[in-house]
Amino acid sequence: MNMTNSPELDYCLSEMGTRGIDALVLGREAHARAVSGADRLWLSGTRAFAPGCVVVRSPPSVHLLANSNEGFEDFPGDHLYPVTWNPAKLRDALRAIPGLAAAKTVGVDGMSPGVHALFAEVVPEAELTDAGPIFAELWRVPSPDKIDAVREAARVAHDGLAAMAAALRDGVRARVLRGVCAERFAALGVTTPAFEAVAAPIDGGASTWLPPERLLGAGENVALRAGALRHGWEASLARTYVVAEPSVEQPAPDGWEEIIELCRAGTRVGHLRDLEAVVYGVGRGVEPYDDELELEAGMVFALELHRGRRLHQDVVHLTVDGAVILTADD
Repeated sequence: MNMTNSPELDYCLSEMGTRGIDALVLGREAHARAVSGADRLWLSGTRAFAPGCVVVRSPPSVHLLANSNEGFEDFPGDHLYPVTWNPAKLRDALRAIPGLAAAKTVGVDGMSPGVHALFAEVVPEAELTDAGPIFAELWRVPSPDKIDAVREAARVAHDGLAAMAAALRDGVRARVLRGVCAERFAALGVTTPAFEAVAAPIDGGASTWLPPERLLGAGENVALRAGALRHGWEASLARTYVVAEPSVEQPAPDGWEEIIELCRAGTRVGHLRDLEAVVYGVGRGVEPYDDELELEAGMVFALELHRGRRLHQDVVHLTVDGAVILTADD
């Protein structure tokens, strides 16, 4: 390849050798950006299951699903395969990647039934294995510059949610609030949300779906959730508001402060979950945590609590002095 390997790619190639993995076929944008350094604009709701990036161990190479390397010109153009919704064309493009068809073990980070069938044609002799452990270790304790990148994404997510809250009034539609959030993100130079912004009544359930024409009414408790993917780094937050003019933010659920106090080195993730908190790693995307994992200084994770009619979520950076909220209202 006519590009310099990143530390993340070197790490992945080393781990592939250790684990006996001949190739990685990745769908998660976070993983693709890590190994390629490419900041693709194209996103799709199916990206978690589409073969959007291929890493071959020998000879070492990275290949990307993209029509152009505009914006990441250091990535070699002859290592791109085109965006297509035609399975036959995608199959042929993957078969043409040197070393992939001969792979005996292929690591994947997500798969749909359709992609599984595609793999049967591209790598018919290969054993499929989970690529998750490679990336979970890679993101477990991020470096200071990566934490700064998450902090910048958190600022965008916070501003997008604040714009939604400012527009939350009697008679507004959820789709309008989603548009307000997207508009604010774009004004800050971010056109890739981590997910479509959420605005939904909260009545003790946790539904995030709302008919697009449903009007939000005065006095309703509404959960707002926004997430930004800025230069490949993700952060998100959620708050609860009462619909009014202006809308009224509700305090975090009972027990939130106690859970924040428990966010310190040595605390088991399972202990936080026993207290009804949702905990998972965040930064280059969402990374699952095992219940037995112990928190340690340097980690960045999402923390969420939903009790009754209140939902609250923040991104936390755990320091030696305790939890620092990266999505704080400041």
